[in-house]
Amino acid sequence: MSIEISKEKKSLSFGWIFQLLSVVSVLVFLVAAGAFIYYQFLCIQPNVVKLSDLKLSLQYSKPEKETMIENEAAAIQNYVDDYKTLYDQRSKMSSFFSNTGFESWIHPNVYFSSLLINADSRTVNLKGFSNDFKPIIEQLRIIKKMRDSGKNIEQYEISDIKLTEQKSVSFSLVITVKPEAIK
Repeated sequence: MSIEISKEKKSLSFGWIFQLLSVVSVLVFLVAAGAFIYYQFLCIQPNVVKLSDLKLSLQYSKPEKETMIENEAAAIQNYVDDYKTLYDQRSKMSSFFSNTGFESWIHPNVYFSSLLINADSRTVNLKGFSNDFKPIIEQLRIIKKMRDSGKNIEQYEISDIKLTEQKSVSFSLVITVKPEAIK
């Protein structure tokens, strides 16, 4: 029989270290997943709701300066719309003055202080004055003569004849023109 002498190798067992590392990695994963779920659903979600509520409240509570600017913009928009209406009817109005010869049938002693033309109803509203009743009567004769001759006047009406404090006569005159006068 022979005896062999050999060095006995001590085997180091690393199995328990691998087991410990696997348990620790599972625990770290569970802690990380729990922290993620906690922050995602319990911390972040209510803050998102609060943030959206703050944004809405900021939108509804505009500063005074901003609301003042918006009101000014709305007023300017009204002026622009009025200008658009006037500009769209510009061609109709310019044809009225060129087709009717408006300046040629006004009595020299009758003065008009306002002129309002409505292209839709074909009416011309005039407010005027004179130093006496005689020029007004003569002006009405001129308009009647134009109406009877078939020129651009269909009908006319005078109203609000008053003697003013300055010893002049004020009146209102409404003239309805023929459709071809305003095209």
